Amino acid sequence: MSARRLGRWPLPALLAGVLVLVAGCGGGSDTEATEAPTTVATTTEPPATTEAPDATATPEPGDETHPDLELPGRPVAQPDVTSGIPHIQLNQNAGDKLLERLAAAAFSLEGVVEQPSLASLSGARALTVASGLSARPEAMIVEREFAHIHPGGSLHLTLPTNQAAELVESGWGEWHPFALDGTLPNLVMVYAPRTGDDLDIVQTVIEATVEFAIPTAADA
Repeated sequence: MSARRLGRWPLPALLAGVLVLVAGCGGGSDTEATEAPTTVATTTEPPATTEAPDATATPEPGDETHPDLELPGRPVAQPDVTSGIPHIQLNQNAGDKLLERLAAAAFSLEGVVEQPSLASLSGARALTVASGLSARPEAMIVEREFAHIHPGGSLHLTLPTNQAAELVESGWGEWHPFALDGTLPNLVMVYAPRTGDDLDIVQTVIEATVEFAIPTAADA
């Protein structure tokens, strides 16, 4: 800086400028250069932190009176599942014989009629409420469909909120993206059975969704 320019500066401003230059020469400039972005990042992190739980949020429990399912913990790691729509289980699928047993058990339940799914990909088999029976509106996925079985043996179905939360916590399924965003709060995926013991658990869950979807006289 030239002497002519210095002469134009007020004394307090000139002293402040000298102090800044001295501080910059003390070896602290490198540290400040690396810390500055951290300070900025810290100020921008809270919104991301507050948004993160939304992706894995649990629907708020309602005033449910349905009994717990009392499910044991699932003994193996959870399967890979797509995070968006379509919501598909990618591995640990059911073998053909287990799939046949699963479908036979599901469609033999009273009040359940098999239809092609209106809410899933081609090949999914829907559990629908038989005509002439009452259907609980909050249990329906679309029209009278309250569950469907995918070709690989996983299911989408609705449950009372307390039972749905128990299913997820015990590792036998997960919330559907539509439950997480509030579109269908009671909708879950049930993982495909891998063994006969798994099938017993899945059948228990299917019986629970039927009870939820088809109210009895006692529910009225």
